[in-house]
Amino acid sequence: MAVRMDPSDLWQRSQGMINQAVGRGAELLADRVEHYSTVASDVGEVLREKGEPQAADLVDMLAGGVSDAANYLRSHDGTTLWSDAQEFARGRTWLLAGIGLVGGMAAARAVRSAGRARDWQQPDYVESYAQTDSTFGESSLNGGRYDERL
Repeated sequence: MAVRMDPSDLWQRSQGMINQAVGRGAELLADRVEHYSTVASDVGEVLREKGEPQAADLVDMLAGGVSDAANYLRSHDGTTLWSDAQEFARGRTWLLAGIGLVGGMAAARAVRSAGRARDWQQPDYVESYAQTDSTFGESSLNGGRYDERL
């Protein structure tokens, strides 16, 4: 027995589930953003104590903007966030292309750095198994056994 659903009903249910997921993600992001706002406020206080009032004012201004962003994320649901993102992107394709380019370059650099970090660790692994062969006076792998496949 097959259950048939109306496509519009299916669309509304999927939209509801997506909005719930976006809402949960926005709440988590708002918590993280608010944490950075608190850190920035603390940095502003330290700068003021060190005699740097202009830098402290700049950091406090940034902290206020970050706090406003956290409040925005908490007070809007997924549908509103999506429509606001679409409205922001409309007419700013060059900005989105630039963000995509910079994001892609950052991701490529992160992947390349991860590979490089692994390469740094790999020689230690190989060197731990390379032992000096007393018969021939040279380094060999596989505990002194010669393997032509290497």
